[in-house]
Amino acid sequence: MKKILIIEDDLNLGVPLSGALEMSDYEVLHLSTGDKALENMREYKPDIIILDIMLNGKLDGFEIGKLIRKEKDTPILFTTSLNGNDDLKQGFSLINTDYVRKPYKFMEVVLRLDNLMAMYQKTHKPEDVFHLGHFCFSPEEHSLKYECEKIHLNNYETAVLAFLCKNIDGFVSRASIIEEVWNEKNTKQKEASLNNILSNLRKYLQTDTSIELETKMGIGVRLALVANKS
Repeated sequence: MKKILIIEDDLNLGVPLSGALEMSDYEVLHLSTGDKALENMREYKPDIIILDIMLNGKLDGFEIGKLIRKEKDTPILFTTSLNGNDDLKQGFSLINTDYVRKPYKFMEVVLRLDNLMAMYQKTHKPEDVFHLGHFCFSPEEHSLKYECEKIHLNNYETAVLAFLCKNIDGFVSRASIIEEVWNEKNTKQKEASLNNILSNLRKYLQTDTSIELETKMGIGVRLALVANKS
């Protein structure tokens, strides 16, 4: 079942659209404000997003769309009652987007959703899954799986572990990790946060002794698979 996130502050449109999509076998989360759109997107992990442009809040739909694009390439169907061409250009300036004007017919929305998903699936490459000893790490799911156990990682734990996996068996500087994960040039501000995350990751991975998470002063951090350990 496909998951759709609808961000529409007009309840007279959002509620019936949500109900109609649910009747068409979609799983739907409807937000009447865009203020916590990113938080809900991270938690809900939608396959596609319907995003109204004219929202009553701090950010309009275009601004929210740009923030989403910094994290995900999830397809976005913009909706608006505006008639100008400038907003049309803004909508299509983001990848994996389409556009429908209000008032719209439900069938038009469904057809555009289907077309967006079909185009996205042709070009989308699934995120890597890393195999670490007996663990399976999925950045997309924010999870570490070990036999029947599944450990949920927060956003920063996921980002740090993914960066270390991409540099497996090699040392990476603490500064490079902080710049990659927090986009922070003043790396000293995030030293304590990085230490806490590395401590958590060691606890998660300690079940498999073939995995080493090593820190060397002045050199950096290394995630490595060590042979001949049980």
